[in-house]
Amino acid sequence: MDDSGIVSRRIEPVLRSYLRTFRITALLGPRQSGKMTLAKQLANGGVFLSLDNPDMAQAALDDPMGFVRDRRRPTVIDEVQRGGDDLVRAIKLVVDDERTPGSFLLTGSTNLLTVPDLSESLAGRMGIVELAPFSEAEAMGADSPGLMAWLIDRESKGFMATRFEELMAQQHSPVSRREHTERICSGGYPEAQLLGAVERGVFLRSLLTTIVSRDVREFSGARRMVELPRIAEALAARTAGELVIEDVHRDTAFGSSQTTADYIGYLEMVYLTVLLPAWSTSAATRVKRRSKLHMADSGLAATLLCVTPDSLSDPAEALRGPLYETFVANEIRKQLSFGGSGATLHHFRDRRQREVDLIVRLANGNLICIEVTAAMRAHGRKAETLGWLRDTVGDRFELGIVLYTGEQPLRLGPRIVAVPISYLWQM
Repeated sequence: MDDSGIVSRRIEPVLRSYLRTFRITALLGPRQSGKMTLAKQLANGGVFLSLDNPDMAQAALDDPMGFVRDRRRPTVIDEVQRGGDDLVRAIKLVVDDERTPGSFLLTGSTNLLTVPDLSESLAGRMGIVELAPFSEAEAMGADSPGLMAWLIDRESKGFMATRFEELMAQQHSPVSRREHTERICSGGYPEAQLLGAVERGVFLRSLLTTIVSRDVREFSGARRMVELPRIAEALAARTAGELVIEDVHRDTAFGSSQTTADYIGYLEMVYLTVLLPAWSTSAATRVKRRSKLHMADSGLAATLLCVTPDSLSDPAEALRGPLYETFVANEIRKQLSFGGSGATLHHFRDRRQREVDLIVRLANGNLICIEVTAAMRAHGRKAETLGWLRDTVGDRFELGIVLYTGEQPLRLGPRIVAVPISYLWQM
């Protein structure tokens, strides 16, 4: 946090790099994730225009070229998707004339590459940076780079031996299981983290309603918006599971199966859900396998499912494991976005139902394989599955990690270690 009280965002160096490289940079992510605050910080004497302002949006729609030409640069346009295809085309024409890096910084609460009404991709002109809600280190104001950044550090040598031994030397975790459940239920939305449990639930449900009634309605033209929160609840109940659209359709009984699929896609477009692709040694096999669905914020998922820190502390709570995994998946996803290393996040499941919760595929094709458990013991099936995958893929298997709620790192086998979940943000 700086002297003004603004929390430093770990994605900022990546965003500054894009502004030095691309004529247009798009900063995309869910509403209330902090895009506008970060964009204003980087305006550097430019002009800030928000299309959430109805008059500003109308001006962009009426005369898109006049709206963007002859402005101070960088020109920051907030919620650019509300200006439609004509505004995007006008920006393209302007940067084709000016050809200066950092001319436009566009923010949006929808994925510009998937919005049906936006046909211009700005290919070769635009770089895209995604800003998620706070990571745990950001929320705490911690200096730690986070476990993923520490593991992927490109300056490190002798990864398998050195990093393994350094993990074993880390101090015990002071984070209690109760604190884990509170963090899961709080989620990462900056404003939600300032609220008590009751107020946070009201805020998150209101945020879902706002996103559905404004953003989704605008780009989709769909009328039955009342159904979308119900589909969101059905997806929250399936977080950390493979997405089977037919099952969601059967449980929600909403329109046709295709309509259900469209509405699920809308929720992904506005960054409320995340799909992790399957990993396989065969590219053809990867395409055939289902993606795993995660709610993009564990706090929103907990709210939709009426889960509290108390209920999540009960080992008999059926949603306990999935919410822990979603919490971890989101934290790792955020950390990978900070590093710009080219690493990608996947899941694994084969025909014999052997599963690995999360697989980080490094830029060189090697793997960091991760299992998540809410238990205080890390031995058993999860370690066995990691051992099987290690023996199957050989040298491509860099490290296997069981993230658990215990207090200390443990050796579980060659290249397999158990570490506290809190190491994700307290390395």
